[in-house]
Amino acid sequence: MKGFNFILWILLINCLCGCSSTASVSVNHSSEILNVKHHTYKTINFPTSDELTVYADYYSGNGKRSPLVILYHQAGFSRGAFRDIAPRLVELGFNVLAVDLRAGDMVNHVINLTQKEALKKGKSTAFTDVIPDLEATYDYAKNKLKAKKIIYWGSSYSASLGFYMAAKHPSDYKALIAYSPGEYFKIENKSISTFAKDVKIPVYISSARNEESNWRPIYNALETKKDFYLPSKTAGHHGTFTLSSFYDDAEENWQTIIPFLKKLK
Repeated sequence: MKGFNFILWILLINCLCGCSSTASVSVNHSSEILNVKHHTYKTINFPTSDELTVYADYYSGNGKRSPLVILYHQAGFSRGAFRDIAPRLVELGFNVLAVDLRAGDMVNHVINLTQKEALKKGKSTAFTDVIPDLEATYDYAKNKLKAKKIIYWGSSYSASLGFYMAAKHPSDYKALIAYSPGEYFKIENKSISTFAKDVKIPVYISSARNEESNWRPIYNALETKKDFYLPSKTAGHHGTFTLSSFYDDAEENWQTIIPFLKKLK
């Protein structure tokens, strides 16, 4: 009987320790979930020039005069990557459009609807194939949402594409935020660094520490106002997901992008 009671006591202690640990995690994630519920979004869609439908989540609440941040995900992801990032941007005074690009997949249990339709229609979903998606998103933001200031925010391959878009459309964007960009491909047989030379807007770059060599040539090619951040306390993470509450060092990364964002308002 004593042995049985001892086993029960051990199980109880383990349960309490486990519950305590789980509660700590739960509190953090509950806070983020509440923010998402508070800052409601609506899923919208619009057509591209090559007859594909792009899907996106629109987070509003700061009025049409507030700057609009367009969030583009990394490879294999969807607009679901920003479910606990977009609400914080709303808190900071921005409206947000989190976009499904045709080069992606599901994340956070959110299916990439643009990619799903692209595959159904037999369209290619390579990185550079999303350029019509980027063009259509800007047109929707400008003409339908009536955004006055538009900020391009890319992650990994979409961050690289941001330099192409900013070079090709120098007056369209207020700033470019690029998480983990790199020379992942060429466009019109030109490197991303070549396009970076023609970027005229402020640029912010960040990445994991071991990714600096991927974007340093791009950064050095920039002749505009520019800033970068590499994590000082951790190794960091790839892409914008580094700001997600999934990571313990997310706040460190938030505190470096916030001053840049405040300058854009």
